[in-house]
Amino acid sequence: MLHTLWITLLYQPIYNLLLVFISIVPGGDVGIALIIVTLIVKALLFPLTQRSIESQLKMRALEPQIAKLKEETTDKVEQNKRTYELYKKNKINPFSGCLLILIQLPIIIALYIVLRDFNTTSVLPYSFVQHPEVFNVKFLGLVDLTGKSILFAVLAGLTQFIQGKLMQGRQSKPQGQGMQAQLAKTMQIQMVYFIPLITAYVAYQFSAAVALYLITSNIVTILQELYTARRMKKGQAAIVVA
Repeated sequence: MLHTLWITLLYQPIYNLLLVFISIVPGGDVGIALIIVTLIVKALLFPLTQRSIESQLKMRALEPQIAKLKEETTDKVEQNKRTYELYKKNKINPFSGCLLILIQLPIIIALYIVLRDFNTTSVLPYSFVQHPEVFNVKFLGLVDLTGKSILFAVLAGLTQFIQGKLMQGRQSKPQGQGMQAQLAKTMQIQMVYFIPLITAYVAYQFSAAVALYLITSNIVTILQELYTARRMKKGQAAIVVA
């Protein structure tokens, strides 16, 4: 059951989209086709990504209100209740970022498996899709997407670092001077540097194709972050005060 859903909802659509665009792009460049498929995936995820970014920016803007709320009551249950109400008024979902990660992870895995098995006949294309006559796995004639690329791995890590810095700028800062607050601050700083290293490692271990997907995805997210931050800074997103 799960295997059938995996094939039907992820593997086959990605596989066939690649076939279609490889047939269209000049020289059958798999890399260019992959970038186009990545842009389509990001377009589908755009609303969810947008809500995630906006929620975190609103949470950052609400920091003074949250701090005031904590001063008014020391009851943790009451603090959580009033914080939840404040988030609800402003249509904030603090878990939207986690949901976005959970959705993207199977897409990355499916993409890796598709590219790994691309030259096999384990999965046939849709009846209306034909295999491209020209098939070139060297992106722009330079990088073999089926192999490893240290350059692409570094670029994947670098773009992830830039994205992490932007994310850090819109996250709520841990309040207080206690051990819990200090631990939260340390975790935020470490995540900015740790996640890019993991990204670079994974990108190198899998393939240059996966790295290219991550680079393209990160660049799109960076542009979306900058656009959303600029739009909200102009006051287009109202904050409801408790």
